Amino acid sequence: MQLQIRDTDISFNVLFHHNPNPMWIVEVDTLKFKEVNEAAVKHYGYTRYEFLHKITLADIRPVYEQQDMLNLIKRIRHNQTIKKELTHIKKDGKIIHVNITSYTITYQGGLCRMVIVHDITQQKLKDIKLTEAVDRINETLESITDGFFTLDSKYRVKYWNKEAERILNLKRETILNKKLWSAHSYYRELTLFKAINNSFKKKETIKFDEYISPLEKWLCFTVYPGTDSVAIYFQDITSQKHDEEQINLKNQSLNRIAYINSHLIRKPLANILGIINSLEDSLHNDKHFEHPLKMLRKSATELDNVIKEINKNVESTI
Repeated sequence: MQLQIRDTDISFNVLFHHNPNPMWIVEVDTLKFKEVNEAAVKHYGYTRYEFLHKITLADIRPVYEQQDMLNLIKRIRHNQTIKKELTHIKKDGKIIHVNITSYTITYQGGLCRMVIVHDITQQKLKDIKLTEAVDRINETLESITDGFFTLDSKYRVKYWNKEAERILNLKRETILNKKLWSAHSYYRELTLFKAINNSFKKKETIKFDEYISPLEKWLCFTVYPGTDSVAIYFQDITSQKHDEEQINLKNQSLNRIAYINSHLIRKPLANILGIINSLEDSLHNDKHFEHPLKMLRKSATELDNVIKEINKNVESTI
């Protein structure tokens, strides 16, 4: 049953003419405006006279949407309430986005639709900016060389970038919206799991290195707490750890060389120098041994200097 509206209806005058949102009544067959409220006049820029005598509903719709509008009007059942997001055009040509709610009524003896308009342009712009910001963030997270994922308070994975896929050898689609350890149970045994727990509880940033034996990789993790989530950045530092191991092995070798020079070689050399001193004291008047002793001391001193130089170079390298 259609709602019948009369101009003399006091409740209609209050709800229609004093409504803060734009409202109008449009004749279904002709698309002519039969009535508009003051909010519509202010919002769209047309005078009440222009609404009622100069323009039709088609004039506030973009040309590219008018066929869709006509098709919708044909499909509407007489008692059907329509809620829809549309694009409207103001008198100055400005495009706005609106949500409309439309009801079938009888007005001045004709079949009409009464429409309430909510301008959502600003919200739409905010949504677009938010979407663009999210897209930029996602683009950044997908381009960084760090692995990155986020967990909600129930340890479900909410984001997993492509570098996380590569480093952890785990596809995004297999882990999204699932608990982290659902893919590999050994995750619960990792220091990572304990760090995530502590980050949630203490709201602290935690950084650490961990060897993931099933992957044969060293990873450097940084866990950042949020209000009800955590974000985890990580890098594959396996090659770095390998380099550090090689440096440690080299340092051990150098330390061994330094020890050999300082103790195993220099000790007998010191004994030789001591023997030379004794021989020089006892044979200082013997011309036969004078030259051989000088040559022996010279060689021992040169060897001593070489050992000292080796120790100096080793110590500067370590």
